Amino acid sequence: MSAPPGPGFWRSLEGYRRNPATYFTGLAARHGDVFRWRGALDIYMVNDPDDVRRVMTQAWPQFTKDNIDYRVLKVTMGEGLVTSDGAAWSRQRRLMQPMFHNRIVNAFDTAINACTEALVSRWQARAPAQPFALDRELGRLTFGVVGATLFGADIEAYADEVAEMLDVMNVNPKTIRALLTLYPWIPAASNRRFARHLATLDRIVYGLIERRRASGESRGDLLGLLLAARDEDSGEAVPEKQIRDEIVTLMLAGHETSATSLAWTFHLLAQHPEVEATLVDELTRELGGRPALAADLPRLPYLKQVVQESMRVYPPVWGISRAVGEDCEFKGYRIPAGAYLAILPYSLHRHPAHWTDPERFDPARFNPQRSESRHSYCYLPFAAGQRSCIGAGMAMLEIQLVLARLLPLFRVRPVPGHPVVPLASVTYRPRHGILATATPRA
Repeated sequence: MSAPPGPGFWRSLEGYRRNPATYFTGLAARHGDVFRWRGALDIYMVNDPDDVRRVMTQAWPQFTKDNIDYRVLKVTMGEGLVTSDGAAWSRQRRLMQPMFHNRIVNAFDTAINACTEALVSRWQARAPAQPFALDRELGRLTFGVVGATLFGADIEAYADEVAEMLDVMNVNPKTIRALLTLYPWIPAASNRRFARHLATLDRIVYGLIERRRASGESRGDLLGLLLAARDEDSGEAVPEKQIRDEIVTLMLAGHETSATSLAWTFHLLAQHPEVEATLVDELTRELGGRPALAADLPRLPYLKQVVQESMRVYPPVWGISRAVGEDCEFKGYRIPAGAYLAILPYSLHRHPAHWTDPERFDPARFNPQRSESRHSYCYLPFAAGQRSCIGAGMAMLEIQLVLARLLPLFRVRPVPGHPVVPLASVTYRPRHGILATATPRA
């Protein structure tokens, strides 16, 4: 077997630096569904949904998280659910899964709506022409939702600090700045800044744990579940460091992806007023001006289609990586053991064999008739298989409820001249944020 095709060594490194998501999508168009990019790190990419299903589901133990991306993420998240692997991950998933059962998640609608009402009040108090950072405000909202639903605590006061942390921590793991965090003894300015933010994050999280322990309350939330859990064999409590790692993982990943998805959805709707008008009509007709509840969502099919299409165009996590455990082949090409394997939802969501006119924003793609015949592994907003996102149901509920409340009340428009440019860091977010205004609808 031969090595996969691809560009020459270090070729077009600038394209990779500018936006690896769009760069690799272009390589897939030129070289096919299996290719190799040779740079500081050799990257093998598979872009066929059948091959993706093999990696994510059928042969998933062979493809691990033992690579540079997750080593960098562990500096912040430790051995949380996103970064852990093997038997440890299986235990953690079994422990936490009950908190994300549909019945429990749907009961979060009241807390989500309460947090959203606070945002409505802020927007109503602001002058209609006054610009604001839309992505930051949505981040503050979703951060508050995570605190209220999973940790039983009001943590919104920390939202600005966490936003500053994410500016430092949410970078492509293969950048020099990110790689330096693996060597904290190097006296680089970026390392010192990272260490300060990490210390602040630890202070916030350990404070949550300490206050809950002191209260003696359970509250039936995830923090209470972690504090009450006991090892199946030894009967010992979950170590405090492990509780810290799980909270950090859900606090950061659980709110930032939802906020980013909401921001991109508002951005897309502003560019497509006919889609926005159809959606607002549905929300007004079915809800009559009240906030939506989980039970209302089946009567709001276009709302779900808009969210699904927004996450197709701007997937919250643009790339997924794995380490190859043993030699394998895809499409007749050999990929060696130890190789870095990449799957890009961004590219899969634009695969011309599965999506017609893929750059067009078209929520009708997700009506049931058109979705039934589509390969299930060409759309991966929440990954797939055993390692699919544990909070996918919660994220979909939150995003839909927030949109259902805000869109009938406000017309959100970007400030002219402000650049809205995607940044492929850990998540796919706006590089310069989204500066917007929110005008009350007549």
